[in-house]
Amino acid sequence: MIIELHAIQTFAPSNLNRDDTGNPKEALFGGVRRARISSQSAKRAMRVSDVFAQAVNAPIGIRTKKLVAHAAKRLQEQNSEITDEWAMENMIDFITRAKYDKKPDELKRDEDSDELGGGETRILLYISEKEIDEIAQFLQELWEVEQQIFGEKPDIGKFTRQFVKKLAKRTSAPDIALFGRMLADNPELNIAAACQVAHAISTHEVNTAEFDYFTAVDDFMPEDTSGAGMLGLVAFNSATYYRCARIDWEQLVLNLSGDTDLAKQTVGAFMQAFACVVPSGMQNSFVNKHLPDFLLAVARPNNDGQSLANAFERPVRVNQDSGYAAPSVKKLAEYWEQVESCFRLSEPTVAVLNPRGYELDSDELAQATVVNLGEWAAAMTNALDGA
Repeated sequence: MIIELHAIQTFAPSNLNRDDTGNPKEALFGGVRRARISSQSAKRAMRVSDVFAQAVNAPIGIRTKKLVAHAAKRLQEQNSEITDEWAMENMIDFITRAKYDKKPDELKRDEDSDELGGGETRILLYISEKEIDEIAQFLQELWEVEQQIFGEKPDIGKFTRQFVKKLAKRTSAPDIALFGRMLADNPELNIAAACQVAHAISTHEVNTAEFDYFTAVDDFMPEDTSGAGMLGLVAFNSATYYRCARIDWEQLVLNLSGDTDLAKQTVGAFMQAFACVVPSGMQNSFVNKHLPDFLLAVARPNNDGQSLANAFERPVRVNQDSGYAAPSVKKLAEYWEQVESCFRLSEPTVAVLNPRGYELDSDELAQATVVNLGEWAAAMTNALDGA
């Protein structure tokens, strides 16, 4: 079962996702320049959003170079007698043995404080809260035995091997199950992503960014002095975007160790985040929170989900008084009918959310229209029963 999600979404002047020059990202498609929002920024925004966390109701993963210090702090919260040095030295030992990374930097103290520093990994590790808790629990037992005169010391090497074997291609964190994990030093801990997110592109041509020339006044400037305290430029654009994502249900269940209930919660939570969450770039300057103009969800049994981006290979043109959203929805519906009539391999479950009531040149999409976001997500999660 493949679940594919499609959206048409319009943003007023904003700069959600900047390139290295500070300009809104862009791409060439269909022979014209388009506005673009990278998939990485979209996934990050959804993964850490309150919408996703509240809907999935399970701890999400942590992406960090500071796992040593974070886990050591967790360990000391369980037992205040454990010293900084002991906790961090054993965490570094664990990370090295687990091949999460080559041996991190040696322990050192910050010159300006009495706190331990260092111990950072070369790469960002992606790990679940449950995994960190299991590591901390083992080290707690190791500490307790070391404080005794008698008793066999737990084997950190054996624990690490069992831990890695247990976590091979599995996770308890819904976001890691969705977006995957890759560790070059230990492929055994890699997790194939169950979700693919496309770069969002404008359905129409967007030639160049516009610029806001702004000034800031120095409040203590003498009254007889004119001019600004500073000058600056902020780049922005506006566009109607096509967005697309797909979820491999079988891979998601596999990543979550067969927990179909959590997998269904994850699908529903991701759909809500897909609809409601956008990257937060320069939101204080532009208030870029805009909800979709149109949403389409499709559950395809025994079929590979598709992108509908080619509906806009020929860029949308503005009709008189139409804007871009209405003709974009119209082109999407037309393209859907054309492609489905030629390539459909099995009968999908389809759900449409059309809050602005755009005319749909597709009887199937019109008949599949639901009234709210909850029904839109439920149509897909219900389709997963027995999948």
